Amino acid sequence: MREASTSSSPFTQTAPNINLLWASLFVEELVRNNIHDFCIAPGSRSTPLTLAAASHKEVNTHIHFDERGLGFFALGISLSSNKPVVIITTSGSAVANLYPAVIEAKQSNIPLIILSADRPPELINCGANQAIDQHAIFADYPVFFRQIPSPSLQIKPNYLLTTINQGLVTQKNSPAPIHFNIAFPEPLYPQKNSINYQEYLSPVKQWLTANEPFTSYIMQESSYKNSSQTQLAGKKVLIIAGRLQDKNHAEAIAEFANNNHYPLLADIQSSITAQGNNLFYYDLLLVNKEFQAQLAQADIIIQFGDKLISKRLEQFVAQFNGEYWLIQNGNQCIDPNHQLNKRFASNACEWIKSQSNPLPTIEQNWLVKLTQYNQQISQQIITPFLANNRFCEINIVDALDKLLPADNPLFIGNSMPIRISDMFMKNNQSLVFSNRGASGIDGLLATAVGVAKNAQQVTTLLIGDTSFLYDLNSLALLKQLNHPFIIIVINNDGGAIFNLLPVPAQQKQEFYQLPHGLTFSDSCRQFSIDYYNPRQLDEFKGNYQTALKNRVSLIEISVKNDQTSIQLEQLKELIKDATF
Repeated sequence: MREASTSSSPFTQTAPNINLLWASLFVEELVRNNIHDFCIAPGSRSTPLTLAAASHKEVNTHIHFDERGLGFFALGISLSSNKPVVIITTSGSAVANLYPAVIEAKQSNIPLIILSADRPPELINCGANQAIDQHAIFADYPVFFRQIPSPSLQIKPNYLLTTINQGLVTQKNSPAPIHFNIAFPEPLYPQKNSINYQEYLSPVKQWLTANEPFTSYIMQESSYKNSSQTQLAGKKVLIIAGRLQDKNHAEAIAEFANNNHYPLLADIQSSITAQGNNLFYYDLLLVNKEFQAQLAQADIIIQFGDKLISKRLEQFVAQFNGEYWLIQNGNQCIDPNHQLNKRFASNACEWIKSQSNPLPTIEQNWLVKLTQYNQQISQQIITPFLANNRFCEINIVDALDKLLPADNPLFIGNSMPIRISDMFMKNNQSLVFSNRGASGIDGLLATAVGVAKNAQQVTTLLIGDTSFLYDLNSLALLKQLNHPFIIIVINNDGGAIFNLLPVPAQQKQEFYQLPHGLTFSDSCRQFSIDYYNPRQLDEFKGNYQTALKNRVSLIEISVKNDQTSIQLEQLKELIKDATF
């Protein structure tokens, strides 16, 4: 990566050709909007954009040969930085390889900016090399798309600048991908002599000598009156913390719940599961009808954030008879059960601040009773279960929970790892990241590396074997990291998640789980990664402590495919029949 400089200079009015001038206008206006991370895949047609980004002193460039991995890498940087990230690709199937990351970004409200180079119109649908129809290739997943015509002196530079800013303000109001598809004709590369474009650029004369974007949008900040406060007074309110990308917002939610004596159900993606008022075993407790009945006494559910991991919690919300409120920025529909009564398009801190007057304290026996359920299941069932020191996925997650460095990134893969973490990580104080927009298994390693690249901290990735195999070529990205990166692969030889689903037994292995019989020691050797394969729980703990001192490490946890599903079923039976 080439780091950005903090200095700035007026926009240069000379360029080798009109393609490079337009590309420089694009990059400059994005930088003026405080966008500095540009992820680039090599390619010829995108040369104007690549050279413009490479030569800009305030651009951080990140390079990867695989567009699919690059898209998820950019997504990880955006996840970690909470800022838009640019992706530059050449034409053809290179653009199509971004599709999975674009889908995840849309579903997760992550602001990616796609700059795809395209062939000019005269080379489309005529058999020209590497020419496909790229117009709106991502369908409705971007919240903004513009087909940018071939650069021409007949089109004013104002067009480019205002179009860019229109896309960015749309993205600000609805965080998601935006896409500019730019048709570059030849010549793509610089010639020896530069051309002075002073006359062409005269319509943007003031912009040339300034450092501000061409267009400024004056947005009225949302205000949230205390009108909802009267509706909360004296009510039993249940707080749910879903996926949150800002630790300050998450902590404000925990404090709000605690101050008002509201029970809190914190999803692992909220990064506040360690808060003392969190009923951290709620997912397992929901199999108990007595606990369900107590929880259902709530008058109002207030959910902050989205994308809950627990299916049992989703089912509880679906059957809830009281009011259901959601506090989440943007306008994306987040209501899978179609029962939302109030939607506050706000972040958590803004909304909580609007409830500034102290709420009347309700009778606290309800919260006390729910807390007792959580404590008793912990003492009577979960703690004895974990104390057996068995080498299994659940105990590995529990041990990792105590080993993770506080306030450092933890990226959790989909399927089994995220579910087990949501059930058992009760002490977690790390910053949790995941790809739960579309909940796919593609690009998880690349996204985690993007998170690590931005965070510049010890980063841990907990991932399943099938997901890891799917993104194996993203191991090449690890050479860009300077801080410890620890991969923990739960290798149960295929898709163990299908043991939890009603898949026909006869077809389960061949058509769903796909056992592969592979281990990852040779992959680690190829990519110069320190490799560990512990067989005991204490050995795993020692391996992780050692990995904290290394640059890149992989700890492979080899367990039986059906081990976790059997253990979860045993736990559910114990909890379902428990009396409190």
